[in-house]
Amino acid sequence: MPKKTRGLKKAERLFRAARYSEVIRVLEPQVFLYRENAEFYYLLGVSCLRTGDAAGAYSFLSRATHINSDDVAAMLALAATEIRRRRSDEALQLWLAVLELDPRNVIARRGLKLLRAADSEAAIHEAVQDERITRFLPSSGVALPRWVWAAAAVAAVAVAVVVVTPLIASWLAERSVDQPERSGSELVLIERDEDALVDYQGQFRYALTEPEIRQSFQRMGDYFNAFRDNLAMIEINRVLNSNASSDLKRRASLLADYIRAPSFADFSDNASYAEVVREPWLYANSYVRWSGRISNLDIGEQQISFDLLVGYETERVLEGIVPVRMSFAARLQPAMSVEIIGRVVANDRLREIEATSIRMIAPQAN
Repeated sequence: MPKKTRGLKKAERLFRAARYSEVIRVLEPQVFLYRENAEFYYLLGVSCLRTGDAAGAYSFLSRATHINSDDVAAMLALAATEIRRRRSDEALQLWLAVLELDPRNVIARRGLKLLRAADSEAAIHEAVQDERITRFLPSSGVALPRWVWAAAAVAAVAVAVVVVTPLIASWLAERSVDQPERSGSELVLIERDEDALVDYQGQFRYALTEPEIRQSFQRMGDYFNAFRDNLAMIEINRVLNSNASSDLKRRASLLADYIRAPSFADFSDNASYAEVVREPWLYANSYVRWSGRISNLDIGEQQISFDLLVGYETERVLEGIVPVRMSFAARLQPAMSVEIIGRVVANDRLREIEATSIRMIAPQAN
């Protein structure tokens, strides 16, 4: 088992702070490194569950219990996941297995009580929705003596009076003058008297006027500060493929370095397969969320590749076929229905998708 990396230690801190979306973002790229680490899969699985991704939670927590069949915490989390997936029989078996290992386990007993008291599957499912799922999960925090909490409370009050209040006032003052909210947003600011915004020499796909270039940079900044990075990336590509000046293109390229990879918990502003194929250069380095079936699966030691039959998870409509490359491990099988998030690799055509997240989905009945 590898030693804990800084990423895993950071994920543990984020997990204790209930920042589950960030846990997923930190851990997902490290699956190859921790493929035999049950704790890794537990943190990732519970984080998926807490962000509403029951399918991803099931995949990761199943792996955790496979690595360590006596991991009570993983078994409890998997049982909660099964309830979310309306599979109460599987949850019952897990809770009974926990009680064999720990006859006094409060959470397992609570689960059995739920199954006995509920009069329908819907009532059972309702009992674990939203934050109510916490009642069936192990604690993610660390218990401390009461005197520590009391001392911390006194210290917090002192800090609030001496430090936090001036900081809040300073923050409000900064907000009042409309300062950029995100590192990198200063790159999109174009001065009113700035000239040479347009360069008509050379080849370009989009011929934009100076007002259109200013509007594109305005949208770019608005999307970027709103963390709508896919839309910001489209505006970046529009500028890079236009007659904008070399300085503006340089600034747009620098802003692209600040674009972050989304997760299933926070993905937004998806583009369809048809849109990407129509103008691939406009979506290069943005992220898409597509579902389909796996074909031509090739699992190597450091990389997985396959063709995604986009839209074919129902075996009804095939929107297109796109090569997918993954640099992290996942339990995949030929003809499996999956949903992926990945970076668009494109120039004059859509070349491939560099997957950053993947999860199995159940195909709908014909």
